[in-house]
Amino acid sequence: MTRILLAAAACVTAILLGAYVWAGLGQKPLDDAARAEAPGQFLQATDGQLHYQVRGPEDGPVVVMVHGFSTPSFIFEQNAAALAEAGFRVVQFDHFGRGWSDRPDGPYDAAFYDRELMDLLDGLGLTEPVGLVGLSMGGPIVVAFAGTHPARVSEIFLFVPAGLDVAGADSTMAKLVRMPVVGDWIWRVFGRGVLLGDPQYDESGIDPEYRLQGDVRRQMDFKGYRRALLSTLRNFPMTDRARIFDTVAKKTSLPVMAVFGDADATVEVSSAAKLQALIPRAQVRVIKGGTHGLNYQRHTEVDPMLVEWFSQP
Repeated sequence: MTRILLAAAACVTAILLGAYVWAGLGQKPLDDAARAEAPGQFLQATDGQLHYQVRGPEDGPVVVMVHGFSTPSFIFEQNAAALAEAGFRVVQFDHFGRGWSDRPDGPYDAAFYDRELMDLLDGLGLTEPVGLVGLSMGGPIVVAFAGTHPARVSEIFLFVPAGLDVAGADSTMAKLVRMPVVGDWIWRVFGRGVLLGDPQYDESGIDPEYRLQGDVRRQMDFKGYRRALLSTLRNFPMTDRARIFDTVAKKTSLPVMAVFGDADATVEVSSAAKLQALIPRAQVRVIKGGTHGLNYQRHTEVDPMLVEWFSQP
């Protein structure tokens, strides 16, 4: 009986190890040869090479766009084009671990993302206050940065910001993924499927104008993408961040606008009322039928809000 149990355990172990190894096959290093395919430019930041693009007139007011958890900066293409056309100097960049930026070792925590954004501004010589746009996870990154460095920010615009009520943040699966060893295996083996299974990426039947303007799978071909996301899940809270919103409300006078969708399956629409209560001066709008991808899926509605917001004195 003991031999049978040991043999069974060995078989299971071999299967688990095999699945772990297989899940990483085919991934390539993000080296100079790979970077040659990237649009835009790179700057050397504290934690590695950071990929960015700039568009719009050189003398235009600067707006920096901070994307969310898994989709890189091309998620802002429709919004950035509208801002540039309106005369703004627009900066898009890929978070470390995403898109064409390096995949440094973690932890990908609040200090990491604060340093990343500061390195970007300093590296581009943006010493005057800039407008910040934060989408989903980019919301708490932007809000925390503004509360810590208010002199570097002129105003804030948030698309479906995380940080308050996020669906599934405390689910059983989320807790398992955060566990050492077990979570590493689950995320490595099933992470790609989980990410691509996001309803936001189902663009069948959607007019090309309202789709993502890039292939979200391309970044997954390079080593370190899933590791970066896993480190973020473990070290950067997506909920219960009321304190950072409260800091911006009480310790700065920065103008804030936030747009939510009442059909968002990721950031719950209850976040809208909570943000309004935390920052009473904020302008908060809810898009009827808006999903988590409303910034591009409904860009003809939200782009005028974005341009008008940054055009105000």
